[in-house]
Amino acid sequence: MKIKTLVLIFSLLCCITKGVMALEGTQNFENYLNSLKTLSGNFIQKNSHGQSSSGTIQISRPGKMRLTYNPPSPLLIVADGKWLVTKDRDADQVDYVSLENTPAAFILRPQIRFSGADMEAINVVVKGKETEISLVRTEDPDGGYITLVFQENPMTLKEWRIVDAQGVETRVVLSNIKSNIPLPAKLFNIESPNIIQQIF
Repeated sequence: MKIKTLVLIFSLLCCITKGVMALEGTQNFENYLNSLKTLSGNFIQKNSHGQSSSGTIQISRPGKMRLTYNPPSPLLIVADGKWLVTKDRDADQVDYVSLENTPAAFILRPQIRFSGADMEAINVVVKGKETEISLVRTEDPDGGYITLVFQENPMTLKEWRIVDAQGVETRVVLSNIKSNIPLPAKLFNIESPNIIQQIF
């Protein structure tokens, strides 16, 4: 009985230690993300099935983002602070999803914290001049995770990877990034969805 108790205590200590280690040295990255008011550049998106696409990205924190995909992809994705809208420009089809139900909500929130009430850093990996920080939702730790990849000197958000509950990974690599520059508000304008379109 005593051995089982010791094993349980040791396991709990390992979990606590892992959490503390995961958060060590992440404050600089939090500060960097919170200092970003706008971001503009290019992206390449890849998924686990080998599909790849590219385009331009604009972010205006809090809440706003625009991904314009290059042809032949017809996609345009816009977040206005409440909705994340995906538009198929060829089919003239528009889908609305509540922004809070998407991984993008974490990067776009007013205050980013790696140890907040709803998000938890589960792993920090340093690879040379790059640092990877993986986070999960505390309410649904088995629902997938997001990994942010930072480059240091100068500090830059280089990419993010999203792995869903089925293990499918989507990777977005950023380049030609310009930070805290003026962005036109019209980039993030969308039409409010009607009742039929409000699916999620």
